[in-house]
Amino acid sequence: MKSLLVFAAVVCLAACNTAQGVKKDVAIGAEKTGEALQKGGEAVEHALQKSGEVVGGAIKKGGEAVQKVVD
Repeated sequence: MKSLLVFAAVVCLAACNTAQGVKKDVAIGAEKTGEALQKGGEAVEHALQKSGEVVGGAIKKGGEAVQKVVD
């Protein structure tokens, strides 16, 4: 009976350690995913800013051309 109790305690301890390991792995994975998403968001923001500048410049030049024709 004593050995059964010791075995149960060992199995329970191993299960707790495994659960803690899984929680730690999930936390690390979530942190890395968050970092990747942040970097991706920054890249998209930069690309949108650049394309916005290009479109804005084209519209400005178009407006200047129209203004010259009107004058």
